[in-house]
Amino acid sequence: MRVIDRRFLDIPTNSAHAASIAFYKDHPVFSWFGGSREGQPDAAIYLHNLNNDGKNIIIGDKDAIPRWNPILILIKDKLILFEKSGIFCDRWQTFVHDISDWTNDITNKEISANAYVLPAGLNGPVKSKPLIGEKTLICGSSVETIYDWTSYIEVYNIPDKTPNRLEFSMRSNPLIVPEKKTYQDPFSGKMGRTLGIIQPTLWLTGSIINAFFRSSKGLGKIYYAKGNNGFGHWENPIPTDLDNPNSAVDVVFYNDRLFLIHNPDPIKRMPLTLSEIKIHVGENLAECDIIDQIVITEKVDEKMSLISHELSYPYMIEHDGKLHLVYTYGRTNIEYVTIEI
Repeated sequence: MRVIDRRFLDIPTNSAHAASIAFYKDHPVFSWFGGSREGQPDAAIYLHNLNNDGKNIIIGDKDAIPRWNPILILIKDKLILFEKSGIFCDRWQTFVHDISDWTNDITNKEISANAYVLPAGLNGPVKSKPLIGEKTLICGSSVETIYDWTSYIEVYNIPDKTPNRLEFSMRSNPLIVPEKKTYQDPFSGKMGRTLGIIQPTLWLTGSIINAFFRSSKGLGKIYYAKGNNGFGHWENPIPTDLDNPNSAVDVVFYNDRLFLIHNPDPIKRMPLTLSEIKIHVGENLAECDIIDQIVITEKVDEKMSLISHELSYPYMIEHDGKLHLVYTYGRTNIEYVTIEI
C-alpha cells in the first residue's frame, strides 16, 4: 500500500468535520459540515464539486439549526445525500436528498421542499457508508445521549423510481457494551463512566454482516459484532485487540482484503493509519492480524489548526481499484488521499 495523491479541500469556514466522498459521473463529490464550531447554529452542510466545477452548494445555512454527518452514496445511478439536523445527536432528524440533478443555484426553499425525512428515531447511516443491495440498504446507525451510546443496524427497502424515499424494513436488537465502568481521563484526571459503542462501519463476508464500532472513553478498543438470521439479530459486541481513542473508524472490504482506517492509539486521535487486517473471532475477543500498515498522517501541524490537534472521522471507499479517503484534519481542514493497494 502507498499514498499516490493527496490534497486539502478548500474550506470556507473556521471549522470542518465529518467528510464523505462518492464518485459521480467519473468525478469525486465531497460533503462535510462546516461553520464556526461543531454544534453551533451556523454549522451547515457543504456539498463540493457536485457538477465537477469545484464549487460549493450549502445546505441548512438559513434555519440556525446545526447540521451533522453528511453521507454520500450511489443508489441506482442516483447520487443520494443523507444529512442530519438537530441541536444534539439525541435530537437528530435525518434528511435524504436525491442530488443527482442539483445545480449551484438551487435554493434552500427548493431543497427543503424536496427533502425526504426519515421517521423520528431512525438515523440511517450515522457516520459510515451503508451496504447497498439491489433492493435493500443496510445502515450502521447509533444513538447518543449523555447517559448511553447504543448502536443499531437499520434495513431499508429501496423504491425503484425514488431511491431517496427509503421504506423502513427492520432494525436490529440494541448493540451495547452491557457493563458500564468508571475510568480516569488521562488528560484531565477526572473520573468518568463509560457510555458504549457508536458509528458502526459494515462489511459483508458471504451471508454474514460484520461491523466495527467506535467505543467511548474508558473502553479503549475497537469493538466487533456480526449479524445473522436475516440481519435482524446480532451477536453481542466484543472488543478487538486494536486500540481506539474514542475515535471513528472505517473499513473497505475489496477482493477478499479487509482495510481499516483508524487511530491506533488508546488515548490520542493521531496518527491516522491504514491497516490491512485479518480478523479471528473468539468468544470474548476478536483478534486482528495486521498484514500491512501505512501511516497516512503522523500528526497535526499546529500552524494549520486553530481548533484541535486530531486526525479523525475517516471515510473511505474503493473506486477503480484504489482506496479514496477523506478525513478531518485538526477540525479546520479536510484532506483527500488516494491510496494504491
